[in-house]
Amino acid sequence: MRRCKFVLIMFIISFFVYNYDGYAQCAGDNNSITICNKETYNQGIGNPNGVVNLFLLLGGTPSPGGTWINLNSSGGLNTTTGILNTWQINQSGNYNYQYVNNTIPGCTNNTAIITLTLGGFPGVDNPSAVACDNNTSVPLFSFLGSSPNPHFNGIWTGGPAGSITGNFFNAEFAGVGTYTLTYTVPAIGSCPSRSANVTLTVHPLPESGVASSLTFCETDDFSTLTNVDLFNLLAGEDTGGFWTDNFPTGEISGAGDSFINIENIVANFGPGTYTFTYNVNPTHPICTPATSNVAITIEPVVDLNGATLTLSPTPICFNDLSTTSLTGTIIQGANSIPNGTYDITYVLSGANNGSETVSVTFAGGTGSFTVNPVFVTTIGTTTVAITNVINSNSATNCTRIINNLNSSFTIAENPDATDTQISVANFCVGQNAQVNLTDINNNSVELSDDRYIITYILTDPNGQQTTQTTVIQVVNGNALFSLISSLTNIPGNYSITITNIQNEATGCSTTTNLNSSFIVYPIPDVSNLTISIDDTCSGDDVVVNLSNATNLTDGLYDIEYSISGAISVSNLTAINVSFTSGSGSFILPNSILVEGTSTLSIANFVSVTTLCGTATSSGASDSFTILPLPNTTGATINANNICILDIETITIENASSLTNGDYTLSYDLTGANNSNANSIVVTFINGSAQFDIPSTLLENGGTTTITIQTITSNTTTCGSSDLATNPVSFTITDPGEPTLAANGNQFCIQDLPNPTIADLNANITSSGIITWYDAPTGGNSYALTDPITNGTTYYASLTDAQGCEGSSRLEVTVDLANCPDLFIPDGFSPNNDGLNETFYIKNIDIIYPNFELEIFNRYGNLVYKGNINTPDFDGKSTQSTILGNDILPTGVYYYVLYYNDATNKKPTQGRLYLSR
Repeated sequence: MRRCKFVLIMFIISFFVYNYDGYAQCAGDNNSITICNKETYNQGIGNPNGVVNLFLLLGGTPSPGGTWINLNSSGGLNTTTGILNTWQINQSGNYNYQYVNNTIPGCTNNTAIITLTLGGFPGVDNPSAVACDNNTSVPLFSFLGSSPNPHFNGIWTGGPAGSITGNFFNAEFAGVGTYTLTYTVPAIGSCPSRSANVTLTVHPLPESGVASSLTFCETDDFSTLTNVDLFNLLAGEDTGGFWTDNFPTGEISGAGDSFINIENIVANFGPGTYTFTYNVNPTHPICTPATSNVAITIEPVVDLNGATLTLSPTPICFNDLSTTSLTGTIIQGANSIPNGTYDITYVLSGANNGSETVSVTFAGGTGSFTVNPVFVTTIGTTTVAITNVINSNSATNCTRIINNLNSSFTIAENPDATDTQISVANFCVGQNAQVNLTDINNNSVELSDDRYIITYILTDPNGQQTTQTTVIQVVNGNALFSLISSLTNIPGNYSITITNIQNEATGCSTTTNLNSSFIVYPIPDVSNLTISIDDTCSGDDVVVNLSNATNLTDGLYDIEYSISGAISVSNLTAINVSFTSGSGSFILPNSILVEGTSTLSIANFVSVTTLCGTATSSGASDSFTILPLPNTTGATINANNICILDIETITIENASSLTNGDYTLSYDLTGANNSNANSIVVTFINGSAQFDIPSTLLENGGTTTITIQTITSNTTTCGSSDLATNPVSFTITDPGEPTLAANGNQFCIQDLPNPTIADLNANITSSGIITWYDAPTGGNSYALTDPITNGTTYYASLTDAQGCEGSSRLEVTVDLANCPDLFIPDGFSPNNDGLNETFYIKNIDIIYPNFELEIFNRYGNLVYKGNINTPDFDGKSTQSTILGNDILPTGVYYYVLYYNDATNKKPTQGRLYLSR
């Protein structure tokens, strides 16, 4: 009983007396710093104010060589040196910077964090800010300085209510005056809020007044306008400004002069607009100067006397009145007509009457207008007179009275072809043709006897149109004319349309639509004909291709031909052969075809449509060969059973009648594997060949049947389907994945101190050869003696008695932590003899990876605290140095082991003896 009390007392004393520094830290300890006034803060190591060396702030004994991480992305941090420039942080607040040092092997305390509380910086006071009273958005931050910029997380106050929006001041709303505006950043931690004041003076925008203008005619009396004060033409202007002459006229002699002589301006410069500007400077350059313009306009006088008027066209044919505009053109004479738009009044008299005022634009002394077609309705001569002109754009209508400005035009009648029709008889290429015009009602002839110029359009078979004119003599409504032969040298369908009949004497015409169709028949021309007959396989059609008959009209033809050679026939006829663009084709009768080489020759062409024919052929001919088909009589096909993912080799034999050479086979797969129209080139020698079916087409186990659908000679391209009658089947073996007994992946590392692949293999329930790999496909195989590790995934394949390996592998992740309990030693001896130097709980890192271990001395002092990431307890204190050093004395110590597993297993408490 006394011994227990003594041990407890010593445990408590040791808890308070002993202290243990542990291993040197890689990154040091966490720390924090508060900088309320970065503009005055100085670390005292030579850096400028506001620049902090974070490494010097780390607690403990950090090791150099690490890197820094800006956890809050504040900016300003050099991640290599740890130098933080607080001037580059744009707002106050709390920021964290992490130091990471992974350069020291075996060190686990490799991170530390410096926490910075940074007070706000509002910028500097500005007693002399200015703005103009027309500015609705004055940027206030521009007044607080920029070296450095103030923090942006503050607020602005001051000025009239509603004059501040965010960071902008409405000077127009506030009005002229001086305002004190305060920018305040908030308090952060122990750092108080701070403010900066801006004294802003709003200056007025200058007023240059509202200007009036004067307008005169160039012929007005200017004798009373020799001393005009420009200020009399302004209202509401500020005083103190000055006038400038924009022409210049020379009337403004200096900054204080405001008087001008308009009589001199007219005499020296004539009509025009002359502007004078009143300029007022602001009271402060923050506002822009103001200007107002006074205009003195001298308008020219419009005088049409001496000008000429022309009317166009004249004469006007009566039928053209609805589509023809009658244009009047006025050209200046001795008196120039100023450029501009004027209201002109014209009057019609004679055969037609009317009056109208229109706008006419003059440029370079010429202006045109259109006579209202409502006034132009009657055949005869009409006079148009200009009676008045008004300058509608002029304030004073500077114009003169017009005398004797007129001209005349005539309206004539048009030809009448109401009862006229035309006709053209069909003809052949190269023949002459005539067009007949006939009046279909000779009792009332509308087209008068006279000479007429007719316009007609000839459309050829290609749609090409040609417009021609010719002169005809009409007698009793009838006339005729010849077509130009060069216009009908293309065979085919033509049309002719008379579009206009014009009286040769008066020039009046009538638009017509007198039309007729006719055909120009071609003479077959095959002088350039070529023949092409491809070699064909026995049983196929033999096609005779005819081309290059570039002069042959499209249509149907009967073709006479002869054949010599293996085929010997003569005077055969291909009926109704269609030709398009000089090309056509026909098929030889199957009854005359035999294998071998023959030559075909063309003898004659006859048009089926026109019966026009020619015996003048090109003598074109071509030779062709009818080729035999591949002969696979007696062929046999063989296949072998294979393992999954192997290549199947197909053998073909006994095709003794097949010519040696390369052939293309097309085959289908059915059954366990299906694919169609697979193609491969094989070489046959003495009736035998073989080829491989790729493993990508054989991915499924089971029975697969191959059927060779076609065999085609690569030399002649002739093919046969004889092999399709010999399908062959083969079997693909796939053992599949092995199976694992329930919980076969779980072991206790303490039961099997050195578990191997053999232990894992013992839990496989499938029969066959099991091979373990380090990958689901490919990879390296394991030996049965290879150790297995906790959490590692292994892959097992199954090979059956036939030697076939499965197409997929079983995936097994090993768990070595399936243990009921641990062995915890009751002592250790850290005496440097190399034996039992640490308090080591075997396999705890595997069975309970989240454990925590605490060790106390007999006085209740915590001397060690560890987990999977800390070194084992070696008799040195890592928690307290109360006793003066970290080497613990021989004696009894107490431990508490927290398992921290998924089952919430209760902690284990115990004692251990430390012996030195």
